Formats: sequence, C-alpha cells, structure tokens
Amino acid sequence: MCDASQTPVMQISKKLLILSITCCTLLGCATEKYTPKPISVENTTAKILAKDVANPGFKAYLVKQGYQADIAAWGLDELTLCALYFNPKLDVAKAQLALANAQIESAGLKPNPTLNGNIAKSNQANKDIRPWAYGLSVDIPIETANKREIRIDEAQANAAASHMDIASAAWQLRSQIAKDLIEYHQNIANTLLLQNELATHTEITNMLEKRVDKGLAAKTELGASQLIQLKTQSELNNLQAKSSEIQAKLASAVGLSLEKFKQLQLKSLNIDDTLSQQTSAIDTNFVNKNLQESALLNRIDVRRALAKYAAAEAKIKQEIAKQTPDISLSPGFLFEFGDSIWSLGFSSLLNLLNKNPTLVNEAKQLREIEGAQFEVLQTQIIGDLNQTYTGFSSAQKNLNQAQIQYSSQLQHMQKLQKQLDAGLIDRLELKQAALGNHLAQQQLSTAKFELLKATDKIEDVMQAPIYSTFVMPN
Repeated sequence: MCDASQTPVMQISKKLLILSITCCTLLGCATEKYTPKPISVENTTAKILAKDVANPGFKAYLVKQGYQADIAAWGLDELTLCALYFNPKLDVAKAQLALANAQIESAGLKPNPTLNGNIAKSNQANKDIRPWAYGLSVDIPIETANKREIRIDEAQANAAASHMDIASAAWQLRSQIAKDLIEYHQNIANTLLLQNELATHTEITNMLEKRVDKGLAAKTELGASQLIQLKTQSELNNLQAKSSEIQAKLASAVGLSLEKFKQLQLKSLNIDDTLSQQTSAIDTNFVNKNLQESALLNRIDVRRALAKYAAAEAKIKQEIAKQTPDISLSPGFLFEFGDSIWSLGFSSLLNLLNKNPTLVNEAKQLREIEGAQFEVLQTQIIGDLNQTYTGFSSAQKNLNQAQIQYSSQLQHMQKLQKQLDAGLIDRLELKQAALGNHLAQQQLSTAKFELLKATDKIEDVMQAPIYSTFVMPN
C-alpha cells in the first residue's frame, strides 16, 4: 500500500522506478537453459564399431578432396583421408580450436552497463519535506588504450596455435600410418623370402632322407637339416602372426575396426620404383637446401611457435594498456525528499602509484621464453634434418653393398648351375649353395626397407608430404 503522505506524482514515480528495475533485472537474466549431455558407453562403442568407408558422408568427403567415392586400392594418401575423417584424436584438437574461436568472440565483448536503483525513507522529515527518496542510475564502462582490440589479437594468436595443434595431430596420424604401411609391406616381403628359403630347406631334407635310407649320408647331417627346417618354419609362423598385429595397428590409426579394415584392399608396393623416386627427390632438394629452408619456415611446430610468440606479444600490450585506467560514466536521476536531481557521475581507478610493472615484466619474460624456445626449435630442426640425412646416406651405402653381395651370389649360383649341367656337382650341393642366395636376398630386402624408412624419417622431419602431390586437407 502507498503512504498517504505521498502525492500522486511520487506514487507514479515510485512505481515507474520499481518497474524499471524489475524489467532490467529480468532482461539481464540468462535466457539459455542448461541441457545435460551424459556420455553413454554403449552409444560410443556402437559409434566406433559402425565406422565404415561405405559411409555416404565419408564418400562425399573423398569427392570433396578430389578422389573417387569408391576407392579400389588404398595407399598412404587414401588411408590418411580415412584417418582424418574417422580417427577421434582429431576431435579433441577440433574441440580445442572451437574453444579458442569462442574465446575470440568473448574477447571482443564490450563490458555491459549496470543499472543501480535505490529507495529511502526519512523518519525525521518535517511537513515541508517529503519523506521518500528514489534513485536510478546507469554505470557505463568505457575501456581505454585499445584493451578490447589487444584481447582480440591475443585470442586470435592462441586460436592460430590451436589450429596448428590440429595440423600436428593430423600429421602424426599420417606419419604413424606411413610407418605401419612400411612395416606391413616389409612383413609381406620377408614372408615370401622365408617361404622360398623353407622350400629349399624342405628339398634338402628330402634329399638327405633318401641318402640316409641308402646309406649315403649320416643321420647327424639329416638331423641338423631338419632342425634348421623347423627353425625356419617357426620364423615363418611368427611373421604370419605379426601380419595381423600390424593390421590391427593400421586399423587403429585409420580409425576403423579391425574387421572393417581387413575388408580394404591395400595397394601393393613396388619398392624399387618408390626408392628411385624418393631418393632422387631427397638428394636434389637437400643439395639445393630446399629441405632446410622449407623445414625452417613451414613446419607445423614452427608456425605454432610463431603463433605463441604473437600471443606473448599481445600479452605485453595488454599489461601495458592496463596501466591506463578505464572510465565509467554514471548518469542518473534522484528524486530526493521532493527535489528532482539529475546527475552525471565519472569514475576511474586512481593509478598513480602502481603502474603494474610486475605484470608487465612477467609478460615480457614470457615473450623471452617463447623467443628462446623458437630459436631452440629451429636449431633442433637443423640438427634433426642433418641427422636423418646422414642416416639416409648410410642406408644408401648399405643398400649398394647389399646389391653388390647379391650380384656376386647370383654369379656364384650361375657357375654352380654350369657345374651341375656338366655333372661336376649334384643337386644337393646346388641346393645347399642356394641357401646363401636366400640370405643375400633377405639382406638386400632388409637394406631396401631400411632406406625406405630413412626416407620416411626425412618426410617426418619436414612435417609435410615431399614425395607426392598429396595436400593435407584444411
């Protein structure tokens, strides 16, 4: 109820004041409601198992990247796209980038004005003075020294670093797939070579069994041959079992279940052609210092370090800008004991004694750290590139030596074949000599794959494809 001493004007003013405060309070309340989003283990498991290259969304993604919707044979590039689409590791980096982009928006928000209201009553008022006082004012904050723009610059730099985190996660997936593919193809090659060796051991054992039956060979010689045959069979079994392990690793990197991954037809590897192309590209670019320049300028971690340094620079600007106090304007209306009073307030932090030197120095030190880390990074890149190229050169020399040994072994076998044709030796002696040929083949194959791994290490140091025209999606 209204006081009888209040005039109609006062009663209306009071109601308007209360209505204004109520409306502004309601408008300032949150309009978005909380929606729970619990994690369902069953749904997550079903989602993982349901991932399939036949997914229409994935096919549309392939077409967008310039590939056919239905891929007949899967190589490194195609499996990389599969990993970028299905592997959940990228989802974490994408969520972090989304957070960084949201922080850019929040950094650009201007401080909201605040509404202040008050009501008072005097018990000592005389008849000439009305006992009620009402006040309504608005505080309008004004940022100075471009603080908002500096906050946006810092948030954008952090978002750029988060974007590089996505690129880094994507490259790590491709790098892992490349290593697993090399291991997969080497396992296939070793399996074929060991099958050929086992076939030769089997022939030798069969020949010795016949000779033992006829009394032309000792049982100890047969036993030794059978033991080597069993050992070779065991090694072959291990290689065949390892094939499933490698496929499981590839499936994990690609983001598919092992069952779905085994349905993919992987591309075969012509290792000689691959090595010819890759070694030529490395030798040419390393001599011209293209690899060094590209690594120092374009590596993912280099660009991320530059973004972090830019964020540190913006941090210094922000701390320096804070030395200039913000301003707050406070226009208001006061109906005080019968008098109507308009006012315009002005407030600012009195910052004469403390100019924030400690936080400024802290921000400068952070910039020094980022700058020092950038120099360390570039030094490390040069060292890593030189080290991997040295390993590449050593692998090339080992391959050349293995090729020489294999050629020598082939010539030796050709001589033995001529002696067999002339009746100077028997088939058992030729087959026993063939074991040396198998060993030379295995050493040559190992040398080829070691060189292939060395070329892969150089590409990994570059953090970008250098042997193909493949472009990592944005």
